[in-house]
Amino acid sequence: MTTIDRRAMITLLLGGGAAAAAGLALLPGPAESAPFFVPKDYHAEPGYPIENVVWVRRRRRWRKVCWWRRGYKVCRWRRSRW
Repeated sequence: MTTIDRRAMITLLLGGGAAAAAGLALLPGPAESAPFFVPKDYHAEPGYPIENVVWVRRRRRWRKVCWWRRGYKVCRWRRSRW
């Protein structure tokens, strides 16, 4: 295995730091996004589907779960959240 001298290590670290700084400096600023749904009529307001969301409650279901207990495997039916 080859040894790394101090000059090579400092050159590597400074080069990496300079590349990271240049990459952060070139990041674009925030931009405004377009509406989610573009209406066909230019004078109408865009409609958003979030206002028409219907929430449905899911019922819990049973599933088989296995785990290790005291050196042997135990499998049982347990209730899941969804």
